[in-house]
Amino acid sequence: MRDFLKKWRIYIVYGFFFSMFINALQLTFSVYMLQIYDRVLSSYSVPTLLALTIAALLSLGVLASLEFVRSRLLVRCAVAIDQALSRDVLTSILGQAALAGSAPNQASLRDVNSLRNFFSGTAIFVLFDIPWTPLFLAAIYLLHPLLGLVATGGAVLITIFALLNERVTHKPMTAANTVANFANRFVEAARSNARTVQSMGMVGGVSARWQGFNDTVTKLQTQASRKAGLLNVLSSWLKQSMQVLIYGVGAWLVLQNAATAGAMIAASIIMGKALGPVQMGLASWKSMLEAHGAWKRLDLLFTEKAAQNQNKGEAMDLPAPRGLLAAENVSLAVGGRFLLQNIDFKLYPGESMGLIGPSGAGKSTLCRLLLGIWPASSGKVRLDSADVFSWDHEKLGPHIGYLDQDVELFPGSVAENIARLGEVDSEKVIAAARMADLHDLILHFPQGYDTRIGEGGVLLSGGQRQRIGLARALYGEPSLIILDEPNASLDDEGERALIASWAKLKERGCTLVVVTHKPSLLANVDKILLLGEGRLQMFGPRDAVFQKLMEAQQATQQAAAQQQAQAQAQQQAAAQAQPSGGAALPPAPQNV
Repeated sequence: MRDFLKKWRIYIVYGFFFSMFINALQLTFSVYMLQIYDRVLSSYSVPTLLALTIAALLSLGVLASLEFVRSRLLVRCAVAIDQALSRDVLTSILGQAALAGSAPNQASLRDVNSLRNFFSGTAIFVLFDIPWTPLFLAAIYLLHPLLGLVATGGAVLITIFALLNERVTHKPMTAANTVANFANRFVEAARSNARTVQSMGMVGGVSARWQGFNDTVTKLQTQASRKAGLLNVLSSWLKQSMQVLIYGVGAWLVLQNAATAGAMIAASIIMGKALGPVQMGLASWKSMLEAHGAWKRLDLLFTEKAAQNQNKGEAMDLPAPRGLLAAENVSLAVGGRFLLQNIDFKLYPGESMGLIGPSGAGKSTLCRLLLGIWPASSGKVRLDSADVFSWDHEKLGPHIGYLDQDVELFPGSVAENIARLGEVDSEKVIAAARMADLHDLILHFPQGYDTRIGEGGVLLSGGQRQRIGLARALYGEPSLIILDEPNASLDDEGERALIASWAKLKERGCTLVVVTHKPSLLANVDKILLLGEGRLQMFGPRDAVFQKLMEAQQATQQAAAQQQAQAQAQQQAAAQAQPSGGAALPPAPQNV
């Protein structure tokens, strides 16, 4: 964040520069009252009154102009902050969310909004005005040292109240914000699974869990607000008492002929200006804490991003990949547990591979490594000999197609989703839809390719969402396509269209990886990779792997048959060895 601050420093420097003149001009009314009481009322000079009044009005006009310029300057600063941070924060959050085993950072776009509101609001004016409080106190000392001591004592006491306010509210407010962020993520997860929650009667459980979070947030915020409210009341009482006290001391000095009535009035006004920023700081303390917390979270987010970029190295501008995919002894460990170990294979451009294995074998995890979403703990995944994780994903993305198990579509039109939310190229969109055999189906939609699909594709069936997701993966003629359970929601017609698209991809020289449990889909791939417990069990040409699997199955069946025959022979031998006339023993239980 310090690097970003350097870009905005010019705004803050000019804001501080204008604040210097603004705070100097804040003394206008005090000086005006001092001159009125000490010169005009004693001399009965109308020209002096007129001259002082005109000078005061001009000064106040300049003051208003400078305050307007400073306000507009800081608004521009807030806009610059939003423009500089929002996109990078969103990119960093999405990148971190995709990494395996990464601790979730609490930074969000709301933190950018907090900083923007801080710089465009009144809270930052406190930071500009507080440094000039000693100037006001010094002006009071010039009127009379005793008045200066009274004003200084009031400023010290209000500052102590401000520090106490921070001390008693910081911890509960920080804890409340942490719990509130967690509660927001919990509600978002419940909203994403609203159909499951509603259909399975989980609304009560979700509501109770959220109510617990909300009660905790309310309790912490109430504690902080109660203490802060008490300190604010005491601070306000102190400020008013100081006004009374300075008038009393000033009147006593007038009676002692140690000061004039103008000095008494001016001292009171100047003290109000001196204590004003401190009082405003108490009122703006919550927004200051929010801005400080947002700054720290964003700084941590960008620090982690910088460390990741340093580990990845300098992003290179590489030519478009042809599709040579290789995993070189790839392993992935998360939390000390290996999800994948020593995966090694190679696919040449135009080859297709079926990725099979039982549930939990690591198939989807391997897909994420092949896509460069997750970094390998050891080994490398290479695309055209380049480390796929080190490749700039914004440049690599157009050359890769991916269909996840859970197809997520975005609010917008069918064409916008197929075009990956980028600029819609009609020819490429229609070509991708035709390859997925989706063109005719889309034309039957109410507005064709411009049909709005609703949030998450809620207006589509599961099969339609999956086929649009397939078209999105095929968009732009990528050289590597990875499909994770692409037929999970497809009917027979959809499966035939899916298989037909593979032949077109092979003709185009595209490398294809398909995760599936259906043998009918595996009949159309060149190679098979079998995973088991995160390890590579078999890899090779389809027919050879199928032959080994059949042999292994036959061997298992033969071993089971031999065990059953041996068990039956033992039972018969035991029956023959039983004494005549004796009660027959029950047969031994068999495991089926």
